[in-house]
Amino acid sequence: MERKVNKLENCHVEVVVTVDEKSWKAAQEKSFKKVASNVTLPGFRKGKAPEHMLKGKVDQMKVINGAIDDILPTLYKDILDNEDIKPYAQPRVDVTKLSDTELEVKFVIVTAPEVTLGAYKGLKIGKKEVTVTDEDVEKAVNDTLKQNATLVVKEGAVEKGDIAVIDFEGFVDGVAFEGGKAEGHELEIGSNSFIPGFEDQIIGMKAGENKDINVKFPENYTPELKGKDAVFAIKCHEVKEKKVPELNDEFVKELRLDGVETVEAFKQRKNADLLQQKQAEARREYLNSVLENIAKEAKIQIPDEIIDQQVASRRKDIENRMAQSGLTLEQYLSIMGQTEEQFTDGLKKESTRDFTNFLILDKVAVEEKIEVTQADLELELAKIADQYKMQLEDVKKALANQMGEYAHNIRMNRVEEFLYTNND
Repeated sequence: MERKVNKLENCHVEVVVTVDEKSWKAAQEKSFKKVASNVTLPGFRKGKAPEHMLKGKVDQMKVINGAIDDILPTLYKDILDNEDIKPYAQPRVDVTKLSDTELEVKFVIVTAPEVTLGAYKGLKIGKKEVTVTDEDVEKAVNDTLKQNATLVVKEGAVEKGDIAVIDFEGFVDGVAFEGGKAEGHELEIGSNSFIPGFEDQIIGMKAGENKDINVKFPENYTPELKGKDAVFAIKCHEVKEKKVPELNDEFVKELRLDGVETVEAFKQRKNADLLQQKQAEARREYLNSVLENIAKEAKIQIPDEIIDQQVASRRKDIENRMAQSGLTLEQYLSIMGQTEEQFTDGLKKESTRDFTNFLILDKVAVEEKIEVTQADLELELAKIADQYKMQLEDVKKALANQMGEYAHNIRMNRVEEFLYTNND
């Protein structure tokens, strides 16, 4: 085998392999036997006819293609075993010369992104101080009360904040449209879960009342309905209102929060939780700023193929989530008011940013020799076992298939802690 290696731009390496005639002939013979084994000639069992008789009956293109498919893995392995090349994605393969006696194959291999960091310590970013106000605590307490509200049937008309149990069916130009009908739907008035104007017109209805309401679909709605006038036939079955519990020690005890049995202790817990939440948000914003500043001074080459893979993965994830909601991607883009080009451009920017940040964190880990040892891993697993009151061996079994990912996450967390500590 003869190989010629050429380094290309943007983390690509071209390797041209010339296969020796003996190896290429052997691959063709092997492929011929495989193809011929499925050929039947009169008077012979399948694949048992003499070779000279089979040659005229065998599809030579199948033989050649089979030989190429058979030899390519060997050629690629030979490259990786003998050249200092570390692939980062599947290579692009082209046959550049082909005959009965010669085969030349060109591999274009995507290699690891190249990262050269500038300054990543001593950056003056500015850490944000966070505080929790009395108003913050009061809002959090009230949110908890609302979350524990009970629904009771209400006499009288629907008001904002009530739950209206309704049947509805929508019509455009007198024709019912798909997805515009439901029965026994519980709609919280003021939740803005329906199109503008729908919920407001439910206000004032009473149980047993029927009403037609008129709405106009927004321009960023699905293509078949956007901008169209519609009439919904509404029947109100029941009106419910939320009864918010009183804040007292009895209510707090019912929440069953460890070590919290009084209103004062509950407020203190909310204060601590809010502070922790704000500190986490401030830390994340700060680290994002640090990474953004590092990226500006760094030299990073990312092959287009890697970003394309990231974009495709994100797109597929969104398509799956939309499908679970009964929407196509086209309908989602219409609702979001985005074109296909804007959507793809956004995914590309997000993918590039996130992958750049990953490369920076990984490079800092290398520069600062931040690694995760087996002892480190054992310690973290022991913490999980203690937290969930499990046996350490059971935790290991549960995470056996994710151990590499878990160790990677620990390493990345340590790098983030390093950057947080070593920048102001």
